[in-house]
Amino acid sequence: MKNIKNIISFIIMSLVLVSCEDKGLENAGWLQDPDFPNPLTINLSNKEIILVKGNEDANAITFTWTEGNDRGEGTSLTYFFRMDIQGKNFSEGLIPEESTVITEEIPAGVFTKSYTVGELNSLLLKNFKRPGGVITNLEAQIIARVNNSPQYQKPEVSTSGFAVTSFSPGPLPLFMVGDAISGGWDYAAGKILPEKTERTIYNFTGDFSIGSFKVIEKPGSELPSYDPIAGNKIVYNETDPRTEDNVFKVTQAGRHSFYLDIEQKIYAFGYVPYENVYMVGNAINGIGWDIGKAKPMVWDPKNPEVFTFTGQFDAGEFKLPLDLGNWGGRFLMPQVGGTVLKGDANDITTMSLMPNGQPDNKWVIETSGQYQLTVNPAKMTIVLKKL
Repeated sequence: MKNIKNIISFIIMSLVLVSCEDKGLENAGWLQDPDFPNPLTINLSNKEIILVKGNEDANAITFTWTEGNDRGEGTSLTYFFRMDIQGKNFSEGLIPEESTVITEEIPAGVFTKSYTVGELNSLLLKNFKRPGGVITNLEAQIIARVNNSPQYQKPEVSTSGFAVTSFSPGPLPLFMVGDAISGGWDYAAGKILPEKTERTIYNFTGDFSIGSFKVIEKPGSELPSYDPIAGNKIVYNETDPRTEDNVFKVTQAGRHSFYLDIEQKIYAFGYVPYENVYMVGNAINGIGWDIGKAKPMVWDPKNPEVFTFTGQFDAGEFKLPLDLGNWGGRFLMPQVGGTVLKGDANDITTMSLMPNGQPDNKWVIETSGQYQLTVNPAKMTIVLKKL
C-alpha cells in the first residue's frame, strides 16, 4: 500500500513539475491534459446507496471504467483506483496520520471494482471514521498512468461522486478475566472492557492486582480470546487453552490503563498512578500561579505511562499539581528546590511526590521558548526537550 501511495504521489507531483520546469515546452502535446474524443470515464452502478444490516454479502456498488486511450507505440497503461471523502482532494498534501484515501493498483485487463454491503460499511466505519446511520459523500477516481513513453505524458483521470448511508453493526462486547482483574479465573465473572470505537478500540483504566488476565468475547467461555504476543501485538485465538505465555501479566498492583485495538492488532498496558497531571507557575505561558487554571498535560492511552505537553514555556518557575485548585494537595516536584531544566541531555530527570505540596520545591526554566515536556509518574521522571 505504501508503494502504491508513493506511485500516486509521484504522478501528482509530476503534473506540477513538468508544467513549471520547462516553459519552452508548454505547448508540446505530451505536456497538455489528455484531450481525446472518447476520454477515460468511470461509471457507478448507483449514486445513492443505503447499506442495510443483515445484507452484508450483497453487492453495494460496482465501478466500471472505459479503457484508456492509446499513447503511442511501445506504451502501456496501468490503472489505479482511489476513493476518499468528498472534498478532501484524495488526501493530497495531508500527513499520513490524517490521510483517509484508499488506493489500489488494478490488475492488467480488469476494468471493474465492486464492494459488498459489508465491505463498504466496514470502510466507512474503520477507514473513514464515519458512524453508522449518517450519509457520507464519497468520491471515486480512476487514473491511467502511461508506461514506457519516451517522454512524460500526463495520465488520464476520471472522477465521480456518490452518497452512502452506513449502518451500525452494533457493539462487540469484550471481557477481562483473571486473578489480576476479576479476582479469579471464572470465565462467567469477567469485567467488561469498555468499547471506545465500535468493534475496534477498547480502553479500561482502573485497579489491577499482581497476576494475569485474558480478554474474551463470550462470558463463560475461555475461547475465542485476544492474546498478547511480542511487540505489544495481539492474536485472535480460537483454539489454544490458557498458558503462562498467552496471558497479559501484571507485575505491580495499582491503577493501570489497558488499551486494545483489535483492528490494528495492538495493545498498550501501563501503570498510571494518577488520573491527571497539571502545570502551574510563571513559566507556564498564560497560566501563572493560578492553581484553579493549572494547565493539564496530555495523556495518550496508546502510551499510558507518560503525560506530555508541547508548546511555549516562559522563563520562570513551575511545579506539577495532581489535584486542580488545591495548593495543599498532591504535587510532583523536584527533589531539590530551584532545579534547572535546560532542555538538554544534562538535566536531572528524577522527581518526587509531595503529598501536601511541601516542601515547596520548583523547577526553573531559564530561557523562554518552545519545549516538549514529558512526565512519567510510573517511573518518577521528567524530561524537558528544547525544540
